Amino acid sequence: MNFPNLKILAAAATASLLAGAHVAARAQTWTLEKCIERAIANNLSIKMEEISHESKAVNLHTAKASRLPSLSAGVDQSFSFGSVEDTRGAISKQKMTSNISFSASSSMPLFTGFQLSNEIKVRQYSVMAAEESLKRAKENIAVAVARAFLDVLLKKEIYKISEETLSFTSGNVKKTEVMVSTGNVPLAQLYEIKSQQASDEARVTSAGNDVSLSLLTLGQLLELSDLSSFDIELPTLPDSTALLLEAEIPSSEKIYSQALSVKPQIREAELQLEGSKYTLKVAESGYWPQLSLSMGISDRYFRANNPLRPDEGFSTQLGDNLQEYVGLSLRIPVFNRFATRNSVRSAQIDIRNRQLALEDVKKTLYKEIQQAYHNAVAAQKSYRAAQKSVEAAREAFRYADSKYQTGKSSVYEFTEAKATLTRSLSEESQAKYSYIFATKILDFYSGRPVEL
Repeated sequence: MNFPNLKILAAAATASLLAGAHVAARAQTWTLEKCIERAIANNLSIKMEEISHESKAVNLHTAKASRLPSLSAGVDQSFSFGSVEDTRGAISKQKMTSNISFSASSSMPLFTGFQLSNEIKVRQYSVMAAEESLKRAKENIAVAVARAFLDVLLKKEIYKISEETLSFTSGNVKKTEVMVSTGNVPLAQLYEIKSQQASDEARVTSAGNDVSLSLLTLGQLLELSDLSSFDIELPTLPDSTALLLEAEIPSSEKIYSQALSVKPQIREAELQLEGSKYTLKVAESGYWPQLSLSMGISDRYFRANNPLRPDEGFSTQLGDNLQEYVGLSLRIPVFNRFATRNSVRSAQIDIRNRQLALEDVKKTLYKEIQQAYHNAVAAQKSYRAAQKSVEAAREAFRYADSKYQTGKSSVYEFTEAKATLTRSLSEESQAKYSYIFATKILDFYSGRPVEL
């Protein structure tokens, strides 16, 4: 029986056509890199993270602009009835008078107890933390896509094994028909081998369905609306020998030391802690005096409509009524019902909470790396054991096949040996992709991109 060698399957130069529903023409194939790029561009969680980052950038701009002077201008129009005072101080009774006033004012903070500068720092750290949160979201979706992509590769390989098994069984059906016609084996043996052929056909159908389901899962991660022509490009993976002979798996401690400097969740927690320290300084600014500068200009035009006392002209009144002012305002906090003190205490509590959050993120990361390391070691061992199992199953099947071809064994013995080999090949494929994914996870924690 010429079962496919997994070294050749790993290279996967061409993909076999799937039966039934899997035979649909595929317009394009997707590499892992293209899948990750598409998922990152269309994932809703990432879009929400991008909006959050944009919002925090706006808040930073607002904090920086608070240092600038404010400027406002206004025009007021009023009408009065009865006794009124004109611009010269004379009081008279009129049916109606009008008063138009113009004003412009400006103010700016001179000293706020360092509140504004520290508020800007808070916003800057918030923006940087949001950037790290966005990176973390992109990394998570990349890992999820890689897992789904490798699952498609596994299901395709198992489908290929099922096809090869069916092809071999179909060949033996023809050989058994010849042996029955020559009287070398009883007719019952032909029925038994045909029954096995039907079982193999069912396995091919099931394996094909698994391929479709795995492609559906991957396509949904990519937010694809039309999956009818969706398929992946089979990468050239290292063969089984290269996988086993590659460099020794690095220790979890070494990976953790690398992860501390590159993983965004660590950097995000550190930035949030630094931001909380400046939040404390903002709260402490409430203890300081506040000094501000204000200035303005105003003018007005009065019209009484009194024929006995004509109004001065518009330009004359604007010149006579012009007023300008400049002022300094100093506010010294004396007692604000403990609001500042409690704000300071709340900020101090937040700092302690952020410190604990950072430690928790570090511990969680270390536990994840420990688990990933042990998964990789276990997967490597499982893969080596699976290879040995395949070698033994191949030898057992060759012996059973040779006996069956000469009519010295039953269909049952032949079928058992073939089923054992098929199971061993499938288990080797599962072990291989589990090992590949485990090593990619270690690369991910070390700061390397997820790629095949």
